[in-house]
Amino acid sequence: MYMSFHFLPPATIVLTCSIALVQTIPTITYAQTSPVLEAKHRVNIAGRQRMLSQRMSKAACFIHSGVNVDAHMAMLKDAFDLFSTSHKVLVSGSNDTGLRAETSPAILEKLALVDQKWASFAPYVQEVLSTSTIDGAQIAKMDAAGLALLKDMNGAVNTIATEYGTLLEDLPLIQSITIDVAGRQRMLSQKAAKEFCLIASDIDAEQNSGKLAGTSHLFSTTLDALTTGMTGLVIAPPNDETSAMLEQVKAEWRVPSAIFDRTLNVAQPCCGHRQVIAEQMELVLDYMNQAVGMYETAQ
Repeated sequence: MYMSFHFLPPATIVLTCSIALVQTIPTITYAQTSPVLEAKHRVNIAGRQRMLSQRMSKAACFIHSGVNVDAHMAMLKDAFDLFSTSHKVLVSGSNDTGLRAETSPAILEKLALVDQKWASFAPYVQEVLSTSTIDGAQIAKMDAAGLALLKDMNGAVNTIATEYGTLLEDLPLIQSITIDVAGRQRMLSQKAAKEFCLIASDIDAEQNSGKLAGTSHLFSTTLDALTTGMTGLVIAPPNDETSAMLEQVKAEWRVPSAIFDRTLNVAQPCCGHRQVIAEQMELVLDYMNQAVGMYETAQ
């Protein structure tokens, strides 16, 4: 049975999904962790960092837009805290997550680049958390810093998935890459919602329209590939549960996808679409997050 948020108030939807992001990535007890389980968990956590980079910028934009401000403030703080904690875990490990300290020079080099970008991005978040407001000019700067953080975080995830998928005999490279690709969908959901909000707020609208077109298309094509599998890219769903969850993602994606297409065609969001996107993309994220967890734990 899948948890439904359809009948919850908008702010509750946002907050519930924010909490779920922490709860639905499996916790692995260190004593029970095999190298393969640990590697898959590491890819999942690293992939979640990509999503959090865009979730923070998205939350800031919706705060600027006056949409569910209290809920988006809570989302911003939760995402900030989780990114900071998870970055330390990826480097130094922790018993709570079942991850050992990272030893790969290539991965540590990538995470060091992330650390530099995080130092540049974090002050924007801290400013919003302290003032509960942000103007358009600051959002544009925050978005640029968030995209730079995303670029280096994506490089780190790709390196983690490739290194562990190559070194571990019991972890086929295609399996670790599939977790990486599925995890990327979470980021794309938040990036698309952010880009829509920026367009609706008339912040670099033309540039963000081009970005939204690419983000939405990539989410749709990747979701199709995950649903059926694609030789050399991703494995087919490992079980019926994962397949059903991906179908749920597809169902929730239809409404925002149609709104994104309309926005790109008429160049201006309509009526209450910001509210719809703020709510609906949380459902997309929640179900996609559950699907990633299923890929991680599948045998």
